[in-house]
Amino acid sequence: MNTPEMYDYLMRSRRDLWAALERLPDEVLSRNLLNGERFRCIKDLLFHMAEVEDGWTHLDLQNQPAVQEQFPDVQGRNFFGDVPLADILTYWRAVEADTLRYLGTLTEAEAARKVAPDDWHGVQFTVDGLLWHVFIHEVRHSAQITALLRTQGIKPPWLDFLIYQLPPEAKAFVTRDPDGA
Repeated sequence: MNTPEMYDYLMRSRRDLWAALERLPDEVLSRNLLNGERFRCIKDLLFHMAEVEDGWTHLDLQNQPAVQEQFPDVQGRNFFGDVPLADILTYWRAVEADTLRYLGTLTEAEAARKVAPDDWHGVQFTVDGLLWHVFIHEVRHSAQITALLRTQGIKPPWLDFLIYQLPPEAKAFVTRDPDGA
């Protein structure tokens, strides 16, 4: 699997997650379910996922300003329970659009380029390694969100990678999520 193919999966699965979340009452997405210093609710996790992609792909990999700078309503906040889901998703779509543009320029040489992020004290990573870090980060937090939905008695969308690999005609034969989602 290559980097653009993995990002395609993330975009498709995030669309399904977003659609499921958009059908829920705001109270569910804003409910304090976690006792963390940074993350308390599902909206906090959603913003964090977009912000991590923004930071790594724009600040560190492209040496460009973060997309977040175009969204003053969400800049500098710690918690997002009172921010409309639509605003978080608008920001994330803007991050995604720029990430797609960047991935469209990704060459073998660019993927192998070494990057030393400011806060890693000179440790270097390849661009490809950092992109995969961002991708895996999103998968982990998406799973966390689906678990939080389950704790509230809400059936989450089935986001397994395998489902997105099925040809359309085969999806009709898949009748249930083996994990019970």
